[in-house]
Amino acid sequence: MKNWNIQHRFLLMGMLPGLLLSLVLGGFFITQRFQDLGDLLEERALAMAKQLAPVCEYGVTIGNNAILQNIANNMLEEPDVRAVSIYNQDMDLLAHSGPRMKTDQLGGSQVQRGQLHLMRTSSSVRIRAPIIAQNLEISDQVSDDFFAEQDPTPRLLGWAELELSSANTSLEAYRHLASSLGLILATLFACLMLAIYISRQFSRPSREILDAMRRMTEGKYETRVRPDGGGELGDIAIHLNKLASNLQRSEAEFQRTLEEATRDIQETMDDLEIRNRQLLLGQREAEQASRMKSEFLANISHEIRTPLSGINGYMNLLGRTRMTDQQIDYLRIMETSAADLLRLLTDVLDLSKIEAGKLIMEHEPFNLRQIAEHELIACAPMGLKKGLDLLLNIDPAVPCCVVGDGSRLKQVIRNLVNNAIKFTESGSVSMQISLINQRNNQASILVEIRDTGIGMSTEQQNKLFNAFTQADSSTSRRFGGSGLGLVIARALVQEMHGDIRIESAPGEGSTFSFHVSLDIDPEQRAALPSLGHGHIAVLDDRKHSSNNIHQLLTEWQLDSTNCRNADELDQLLNNQRLNIDAVVMAIKSELIGSSKCQRLVSQLVPHGVPIIALVDSDREEDRQALDSYGAAICLSRPLNSMRLHKVLNNLLNGKKADYDERDKQRNPSDQNMPAPSILVVDDSEPNQKMQVTLLNLLGLPTEGASSGPEAIERVAEGNFDMVFMDIQMPGMNGLEATQKIRQLPGKQALPVVALTAHAMADERKELLRAGMNAYCTKPISTDELIECVEEWTGYRASEDSAGADEDNTWTDEQAQEPEPSNPAEPAANSADEAAPVFCPQRALKAASGKPALATDMMTMLLKTLREETDVIRELWEEEDLEGLQSAIHRMHGATRYCGVPALQQALYSMETALKQQQHEQLPNKLRTVIEASVTLEQWASQNDWPALLNQADSTAKA
Repeated sequence: MKNWNIQHRFLLMGMLPGLLLSLVLGGFFITQRFQDLGDLLEERALAMAKQLAPVCEYGVTIGNNAILQNIANNMLEEPDVRAVSIYNQDMDLLAHSGPRMKTDQLGGSQVQRGQLHLMRTSSSVRIRAPIIAQNLEISDQVSDDFFAEQDPTPRLLGWAELELSSANTSLEAYRHLASSLGLILATLFACLMLAIYISRQFSRPSREILDAMRRMTEGKYETRVRPDGGGELGDIAIHLNKLASNLQRSEAEFQRTLEEATRDIQETMDDLEIRNRQLLLGQREAEQASRMKSEFLANISHEIRTPLSGINGYMNLLGRTRMTDQQIDYLRIMETSAADLLRLLTDVLDLSKIEAGKLIMEHEPFNLRQIAEHELIACAPMGLKKGLDLLLNIDPAVPCCVVGDGSRLKQVIRNLVNNAIKFTESGSVSMQISLINQRNNQASILVEIRDTGIGMSTEQQNKLFNAFTQADSSTSRRFGGSGLGLVIARALVQEMHGDIRIESAPGEGSTFSFHVSLDIDPEQRAALPSLGHGHIAVLDDRKHSSNNIHQLLTEWQLDSTNCRNADELDQLLNNQRLNIDAVVMAIKSELIGSSKCQRLVSQLVPHGVPIIALVDSDREEDRQALDSYGAAICLSRPLNSMRLHKVLNNLLNGKKADYDERDKQRNPSDQNMPAPSILVVDDSEPNQKMQVTLLNLLGLPTEGASSGPEAIERVAEGNFDMVFMDIQMPGMNGLEATQKIRQLPGKQALPVVALTAHAMADERKELLRAGMNAYCTKPISTDELIECVEEWTGYRASEDSAGADEDNTWTDEQAQEPEPSNPAEPAANSADEAAPVFCPQRALKAASGKPALATDMMTMLLKTLREETDVIRELWEEEDLEGLQSAIHRMHGATRYCGVPALQQALYSMETALKQQQHEQLPNKLRTVIEASVTLEQWASQNDWPALLNQADSTAKA
C-alpha cells in the first residue's frame, strides 16, 4: 500500500466506505430474512398441528382408523407437508400418510404454546400435538372461552404428529441471497465507476505535473504544464511553470558562464601544457645532469683514489728511510692531509650513492659495544690532544649482539663523535646508549652523543642538515669540514628506520641523538665469552667510566668491587677474607711522572696483585713510566673491552698480560697453535698454482683441487681448516660446491672464502647469501692471505716463513704502478696512454716478489693463450654467451697473476659487458680481447721477458 500511486489510493478511498456499508447491511438483511423464513415455517407447522388435533378427536374416540387415515391423506395435500402420523395415547400408530419421518433431530424438543412439541431436523420441522377428549357438541360460535369452560382435567386420547419439509424455505432463502448479492455487486460497481471517474479527475493533472517535473530533472526546462481547473492543482501547475522559466533562464546564464570559463581554462591548460613540456624537458635535463654528476662523482673518486693510493704508498716507503725531524713532521702533515682527502672522497661518494638511491645496507651480526668503543678509540687522539674526557655508558638492558649494517652505524657514530670533538674545546664528549623498546626479536636503540662545546642557536640548527653547509659560515674557516657528515649520517639513520635529532643552546653544548631498529642476534655470535671466575677491584673516579667497567665485568661473570680512593683500595687488598685477582686503576695523564703516581702504584705492587692501568694518553713514554712503576699492563682510554677481556683472561689463567699491538705485530701468532690446513679450489692451473705457492711460502700446508666434485671429495676425505673456492668453474660452480660441502657431516662451520677475478656489488652480496663466509678478489696479495687466514682460523702466518727477510720483502708500495682501490677493477689508464702489454712490477707483485714463481705463471699463461683464444672464438661463433662468459672469466683470472695489463683490462671489460648483458658492445670488446691476446703472444716471442722480471727484482732489492 505504501508503494501505491495516487489513483489507487483514491480508488481505495472511494470504494472502501461503500464496500463496508454493503457488506454490513447486506449481511444484516440476508441474515434477518433467513431467520424470518425459518420462523414462518415453524408458525405454519404449529398452526396446522393445532388444527389437526381436534379434527382427529372423533376418529380416535370411536376408534375409526379409516376416518383418521382420510384425515392424514387430506392433510398431506397442504403445502410443505411431508408426512402425517396419528397415535393413540399409548403411542400406537393409528394412521400415517407420507414417507417415514426423519429422525436426525437437531437439538432437544421444544414445547410451544403449552402443549405442542417442536422438533427440528436437518431438512424438516416436526410438530406433535396432543389429541384431547372434549365435548363434541360444537356451538355455532367457537371462542377461547369455549375451551376454558371444559373440564379442567382433560383426557388425552392420542397424538397427531405433522412434519413439514424446509426445502421450499431453503430455496426461497437462496433466491433472496442471490438477489441481495446481485444488488450489492451492482451497487459496488456503480461506486467503483464513480471512484474511477473522480480519481482520474485528480490523478491526470497530478501525473502531468509529475511528468513535467521528471522532464525538468532531465534538463528539459522548456517543459510547461497546462493548468486544468482551479484549486491547489492549478496553483501547483502555475508555480511549476514559473519555476521552469526561472531554471531555463538560469541554465542559459550558466551555460554562457561555463563557456567563458571553459575558454579561460582551455587557454590556461594550453599554457600549462607548454610549461609542463618545458618542465619535463628541464626535469630530464636535471635527471641527466644528476646521473652524470653521480657517475662523475663515482668515477672521479676512483680516479683520485688511484693516485692517492700511490701517494700513500710512497709516503710509507719514505717513512722507512732516514729522515730529519723536520722531514718527519712534513711527512706526518702529508699523511694527515691524505687521510682527510680520502675521507672527503668517501663522503662525496656516499652522498652520490644516497642521492642516486643506490645505497645498499648490509644485514650482518655485530657487537654494538665494540663498534661504539672502536669509534671512540679512533677519535681519541684528537680528543686527548684537547684534553677532553671521552666517556661511554651503555645501559645493561641494551642487547649488544645485534644484526644490521655495522659499518654504516660506525660511520654515523664516527661523524657525530668527530663533530662533537671538533666543536668542543674543553670538558667532555659522552656517548649514552639505551634501549627504547624490544619486541619480536627486534630492538629499538637510542644513541645520544653529548658535548660541552660551543652549542648552536635554533636558526643554526635549522640549516644544520643541508649539504655543504655548516651551522655558522664563520666556523667553517675555523674548524674546517665539508658539511657532508651530518647529511650522510641522517640519510644512513633513515635507511635504518630511524631519525636523528639535535638539542642545543649557544654556549651550553649540544646533544645529537638518533634511534635505529636492529634485529637481535639469536646466536649471540658477537658476544665475548664468560671468564667464569675472579674478583676484580676497580679504582676510577669517573662515574660513567666506572659503571662501564663494572657492567663489563658483570657480563663476563666476574665479581667486582668499586674503590673510591687509594686508601680504600689498600684496605681491600689487605683484607684476608677477599681474594683479589686483579686491580683496574684509572690514572690521569697529567699525574704520570709525579711522585704521587709513583708512590700510588708502588704501594700496590707488594700485594702481588696484577695492576691494569687505564690512562687517557697514547704516548709511549707514559706507558713506559707506568711499566717502570710496576703496572702489569697499560691500556689507553677510551677503554677497549676486547683488549681488557684478553688481558683478564690471561691474568686469571696465569699467562703474561702483554697485549700491546706492536708486540702483536712482532709476534703475530701463537707458536703453540698448529698451522691450519688449506684447500685451494680453482679450475685454472696458473691461478691454483699461484695460490698454493703463496700459502705454502707462508708456512701453511696447502693442497689444490681443479673442480667442484674434486673439492667435495677432498674435503670429505681430508681434514681441512679452510677452503679458498673459485666461483666460475665448468660443470659445478663454486656456489654449488660450497652448498654440497655444507651438507657433509661436520663441515657446516668450515670457513669457505670465495676467490673471484670479477665480482660486482650485487654479486658479492649474492656470494655471502649463498653460504660463503667471505670473498676475495684476484690477485690476492700475501698480506690479504695472512689477514684472511687469521680472521677465519685464528692463526696469523708470518711473512718470515715465506723465506723473505726485512730487506728482501716485496711490498705493495714497491710496485711501480699502484693498484686501484677496488682490487676487482683494473687500473684506469688515461686517455692518451694505453695499458702496457707486460708490466714486470705487477708480475712480481702478484708473485709476492718471487721471480721464479712469476716466470712460471707467465709461462703457463703463454702456453695456453692461443688455445684459450680459439675456444673464445668458437663460443662466440656458436653464440654460447654463457660458455663465453665462463671462458673469459677463466682467462681473466689467469692474467691477474702475470702482469699483462692490456689483456687483463680487455678481459675485464668483456666480462663486465657479458654480466650486464650489454650485447651491442660485445663485438668491439671481443675484438679488443683477441687483439690484446695476439699482441701479447707476439711480444713474448720477440722480447726477453724473464730478463725483465729479473731486472725489476734487482731494482726493487736495490
